[in-house]
Amino acid sequence: YVEALFADVWVSDQLTISNKRLCLLPVILCGSFLCFVILFPMHRCRVTQKALESLAYDDLCSLLHEFEQNVLTCIQDQNGNHVMQKIVEVMSVSAKEAEAKTREDGLADSMVEKIQFVVDDVLANVETLCCHPYGCRVLQRMLEHCVDFQKTATLDQIQLVHKTLLDDQYGNYVIQHVLQYGRESDRDSLLQIIVNNDLLKLS
Repeated sequence: YVEALFADVWVSDQLTISNKRLCLLPVILCGSFLCFVILFPMHRCRVTQKALESLAYDDLCSLLHEFEQNVLTCIQDQNGNHVMQKIVEVMSVSAKEAEAKTREDGLADSMVEKIQFVVDDVLANVETLCCHPYGCRVLQRMLEHCVDFQKTATLDQIQLVHKTLLDDQYGNYVIQHVLQYGRESDRDSLLQIIVNNDLLKLS
């Protein structure tokens, strides 16, 4: 365990020290199922997050393939969920920045197709994940960072379970993000539920 811990710290340091060493990371993390395995110990989860922040876009895309069959497993893990949050954040922000820099319309939408498998898996299980202590965090990052078409799809699915989420200890965090990042129609839906169910009397 101690040897593994120091090895992971070393890899993290290399990511911080020199961009030249970043070319080694896809070899370290990919090529086998190692990428998935390293998520769950806390220190290795942090190394993976550092990789996501540091790698070039093409290397990021290679790394993402390792998660395609394991989205829900990662989201529902106490350490893995941080990696899924980071994937949504880094890929979405990178796509928006690239489009702003190149002024190429539609570039961001094209780039974030690489994380559509994450969005699809989340939205297929939106009620369960919104009410999950770790899943609700991923939904919050999606509302904060996703490009418009992914954010709209997310809001549409969340709107179907507004009432359930209002009454849930974790779902209410997602509702707070809907109020902050959502559309006028989302706020109207929530207000209607609150009024119709006299929820203000219970607050």
